[in-house]
Amino acid sequence: MRTRIFSAILVMAAVFALGDRAAGQGSSAKSHPSKPLAGYPVLVFDKIKAAPAVIQAGFAEAQVPVLQAEIIVQLVQKSPFEEVIDRTDAPASRSGIRFQARDGKPALLLTGTIMDFEPGSQAARLLVGMGAGAAKLKMHFSFADAATGKEILFTDHQHKYWMGTLGGSKKTAMSRTAEEMVKSLMDDIKHNR
Repeated sequence: MRTRIFSAILVMAAVFALGDRAAGQGSSAKSHPSKPLAGYPVLVFDKIKAAPAVIQAGFAEAQVPVLQAEIIVQLVQKSPFEEVIDRTDAPASRSGIRFQARDGKPALLLTGTIMDFEPGSQAARLLVGMGAGAAKLKMHFSFADAATGKEILFTDHQHKYWMGTLGGSKKTAMSRTAEEMVKSLMDDIKHNR
């Protein structure tokens, strides 16, 4: 019995050791595999899109530019990139196309899609509490090489709003979940640069 356990431990150790060596052979110091956003001094921020089902569920289209503006403000204030280019007001025909930075610096294209929104119930938030009637917002963000279009990193986030004065209105629920979404995006950028 002890021999089997010892053999199993040796096999597992060998697999881990070989796995680390195999993974290390294909990477170089410049590629920053653990920090995929490193090496990109320029960020191009494209329009956030809302899935049609999200609008039907009650997410106000007027909230999208507010969310975009908050992301831009945070990117400029926290300055994780040398330059941030705002393309949120680009015409629809230009949005999403490949982009080359003016001075040839590598650039990332950041796109976002609101995948799901549930307004929840203000009455349930007020009367029941403890998470009942929570509003939910789910988004998908993608970072792609702006010149090639190749996706470098993607992240999905879901945030809930479940309490507020008098249960919080639908507008408050949208605003609070969007604020938390921006914080999560900034954390992702920080951890991957």
